[in-house]
Amino acid sequence: MRITRRDRCKRLTACSLIVMTALLVMLLCPIIATSQKSEYEFYFDFRPVFQEKVQEENHRLLTREQVFDKYAAKLRSDGIDESEIARRLRLLRTEHAALEADFYSRFYLDNNSDFSRAPNQFLMEMVKGRQPGIALDYGMGQGRNSIYLASLGWQVWGFDPAEAGVAIAQKEAESLGLTLHTSTVADSDYDFGKEQFDLVLFSWAMPLIPVQKVVDSLKPGGIVVMECGTNFLPDRNAMLHLFDALVIERYEIVWDKPDWAWGRREVDIIRLVARKPKAERQ
Repeated sequence: MRITRRDRCKRLTACSLIVMTALLVMLLCPIIATSQKSEYEFYFDFRPVFQEKVQEENHRLLTREQVFDKYAAKLRSDGIDESEIARRLRLLRTEHAALEADFYSRFYLDNNSDFSRAPNQFLMEMVKGRQPGIALDYGMGQGRNSIYLASLGWQVWGFDPAEAGVAIAQKEAESLGLTLHTSTVADSDYDFGKEQFDLVLFSWAMPLIPVQKVVDSLKPGGIVVMECGTNFLPDRNAMLHLFDALVIERYEIVWDKPDWAWGRREVDIIRLVARKPKAERQ
């Protein structure tokens, strides 16, 4: 296969973005890390190590409280004081959203975190040749997709509860002379507005709000682009029916390497493109 000069430039640009992101993370670590709460530190191990392992061993059938009971038993066997066990369980039960935000801030600042720093390949395929417009990156993380879209001329809005992720994205965008409109909020607190976006991206994220808010935020003719694992919902095809109000233009479940998790081994991946009709049918 012949590699054109244009292809080389694209590859070099993608590589440059990845390298620059890594450098920015190293520079930002001492500054942003101060915003992480020390009392939440245990969760950085609990979530990916203990919780995931226990659920896999039990075919993901355990309730949240059953996981907590096993965690408490493990802590006791490790000689952890009862007051500390009670503190952790209280936080797990009452401050889940805050723990998640802190976890992902630490995750984005950790150079050993196993996720793709490059733009999502499915997104790249779906916007190729498409006229740039206004995009929303739902759960933008450290901005790999937001920055890619902005580099193509899109006006990009994005949000994520992980403070460090949004800060990394903004620093990288600034260094590249790009503009991102970002918010450090949970999806439940984000103002989606009405008919604002030509594209709403869910890259290894899913709507944790009423989907109608997403539908309403799309301009007529606007699209949702989504990629995530089949484990995001219990029913294998539930993601498809979330967007019944839209026209499904592409839906597939493929065996491929994910951008996130599972040790980056191949898994079943959902890919979806849905379009908002330009006019109501008569």
